[in-house]
Amino acid sequence: MWENSVCSKDIAKVKDDQEWEIIETRKALSRTGPVEAYKPKKISLEEELKALQEKVDINNYEYKKIPKPNEGKPS
Repeated sequence: MWENSVCSKDIAKVKDDQEWEIIETRKALSRTGPVEAYKPKKISLEEELKALQEKVDINNYEYKKIPKPNEGKPS
């Protein structure tokens, strides 16, 4: 009976150590961030606007009425 108690304490300690290691690793990653993972393109707002205008034609669209929350419900 005494051996089970010691064994379960050892298992709990190992589990706590593993959780502590995971937490510390997460903290380190959040401080440093992924290495060279995200490199945004250097584009100006004007270039971004031109690209968007090529995708969307604001002069040619189909109008669809969006119902208001109280519309269409019987009183």
